[in-house]
Amino acid sequence: MMLRKPSEIDYLENYYITTYTSAIYYKHSIMTTKKTFLKKLFKSLYNQKKAIKSDLDKHILEARDQDYLDELQLKCKKEVLKMDRYLRDNTNPKYGQICTKIEGRFFHHLQESLKLLTDGSLRNTLLSHKYKSQILREKLLLVNKYLI
Repeated sequence: MMLRKPSEIDYLENYYITTYTSAIYYKHSIMTTKKTFLKKLFKSLYNQKKAIKSDLDKHILEARDQDYLDELQLKCKKEVLKMDRYLRDNTNPKYGQICTKIEGRFFHHLQESLKLLTDGSLRNTLLSHKYKSQILREKLLLVNKYLI
C-alpha cells in the first residue's frame, strides 16, 4: 500500500461538511422561526453558505472527479442525520444559541483550512467568504447577546 500526499482539496473536507450541515440547519431555522428579523438573518446565512458550497464544488471538480464529490456529499448527509437526532433530543432549542455554536465551528474549520492551504485561487475564495461571513457572524452574535 502506497501512501499518497494529501491534496489541497483534502484539507477542505471538514470545512465542506460544516458548510453543508450549517446550510441545512439555517434552512430548517428559516422555516420554523416566527420572528421576521431572525428569518432575514437566517436567510442571509443560508444564502452565504450556499454560495460557499457552490464555489467549493467548482474547486473540487477541477481537482478531483465527480465520485469524490459524491462521496463527500454522503458524508455530509450522515452529519445532517446526526444533527437531526440532536435537534429532536433537544425539545426546546434556542435557534440563536445553536446558530452561534454552528458559526463558531464554521470559523474554526475555516481557520484550520486556511492554515493548510497554499493554492492561491482557493485561498482567495476562502478569504473572500471569510470576510463576507464575518459581518453576518457579528450580527448573529449581537442578536444572540441582546435578543435571545
